[in-house]
Amino acid sequence: MGGTLFPLFSFMDEGNGLLIITTDSALRGWFEEFVRRYPDIGPMASSEFQDVEARTAEVKPQAVVVYIPPPSRIDIQLFESIRRCDPFLPIITIIDGGDRVSRIQSLRLGAYAAMELPLPEEDEIYSILSNAAGSYRERREAARAVAEMKSKLEADRLNLLELELVKGLQRMIGETDEPVSILKHAFSLMKGYLVFDVFAALVQRRGEVEIHIYPSAPIAEDLAENIPGTLMKRMNILAGEGERKIRLVMEEGGMTPGEALSDDLRSVIVPLVTAVKTCGYAGMYRDRPFAYEEEAVFKRFCAHVATALEKISLFEEIRVLSTNDGLTGLFNHVSIKSRLEQEMQRSQRYGSPLSVVVFDIDDFKEINDRFGHLAGDAVLAELSKMLRAGVRSIDSVGRLGGEEFLVVLPETDGHAATLIGDRLRQSLSNHIFRCDDNEITVSISGGVGCLRDNKDVEGLIGMADENLYRAKREGKNMVYYGEDR
Repeated sequence: MGGTLFPLFSFMDEGNGLLIITTDSALRGWFEEFVRRYPDIGPMASSEFQDVEARTAEVKPQAVVVYIPPPSRIDIQLFESIRRCDPFLPIITIIDGGDRVSRIQSLRLGAYAAMELPLPEEDEIYSILSNAAGSYRERREAARAVAEMKSKLEADRLNLLELELVKGLQRMIGETDEPVSILKHAFSLMKGYLVFDVFAALVQRRGEVEIHIYPSAPIAEDLAENIPGTLMKRMNILAGEGERKIRLVMEEGGMTPGEALSDDLRSVIVPLVTAVKTCGYAGMYRDRPFAYEEEAVFKRFCAHVATALEKISLFEEIRVLSTNDGLTGLFNHVSIKSRLEQEMQRSQRYGSPLSVVVFDIDDFKEINDRFGHLAGDAVLAELSKMLRAGVRSIDSVGRLGGEEFLVVLPETDGHAATLIGDRLRQSLSNHIFRCDDNEITVSISGGVGCLRDNKDVEGLIGMADENLYRAKREGKNMVYYGEDR
């Protein structure tokens, strides 16, 4: 567990005079007369033994005088009650003369001085009380200076840690598009400064919502299941966007079947927000409440995390724009050819089959002329999604231009590519595309090309193009593969 930046106590107002704790009215009267003669000692207040803690907190004295009448013995709880109010208060005991045991015991318990009855000369009492009050002020000032120094050191440590966090996040921007890298870095630093049992974050990525849970201590499975719900309640980033797949990731270190931290984890949950967008939510959890200062530091850290998440999202968008077609989301002309070249090199290296299918929408100009270009764009976009969904994860789909598409099929010979192409053709031909109040049907034609010796990218696509034109000439709405070519 990490340390904490918060002081163990807060300073009260400076003390006022004396507090006399006694049931002896004569002794109380003597001290009242004494402080009138020595006003620099300050005002005097008195208390019974049973309400000493409340009275000490109310009076806020600079010194406490306690009379222990015979045959009483020193009560350790009395000392503890006074010190709960102010740990620096000097306690001066008055004990009957000859009661050496009580005198020694009071000094062992930390009494500043122990006076015996009959009381010593006034100048000696004045010296004891004056010195006690001076000692009280010095101890408070020393403690204040130490606390200020600790606070400064803590602030410096926080600034250094924050700088380390920012530098680490900046290194990651451009090197990774994975939010998990950002979250792990933040978790590794925050757990060395803030005290929590679990750090969790909800982020959006490629149409999914991911919830990552990072335990810094073992946590029971039933409690871990409650954490995503606390983040989901704060969400507004998905409002109005329909259902989305939610993926839960429990990072290593985490669940234990029988050891729970608490039945009710306390949490601080903040949005991962920048000036322009909300990237998600982050929370820290433990079995006791968080202080305001802890929440403030957590918010500072999360602001940097949000900025990093936004930047890697922008880098991802830029990368997608440079490699993907803006309308369809498929690989653009340059990228799909690059993917094909990579697959050709791999196929030639390992001797594995490789095929391509070039598709073209039949009579697409008529759709634009009849329904308008917006409807044509809508058909292109939806058809592209169907092509991508209809192939394997190892396959690649790109837009060559206009209404022409290229499908790259690794580990696939010409016959299998023809079957795949025809299956895609049938599914698209049976589909109704809806745009505004219009129902549009389309057909597509396809040509298959199979990798053979001495074929380059242009040659392979050219082979598929020739077969596409053959399919167009023979009636359209078909996939053609000239095996003898």
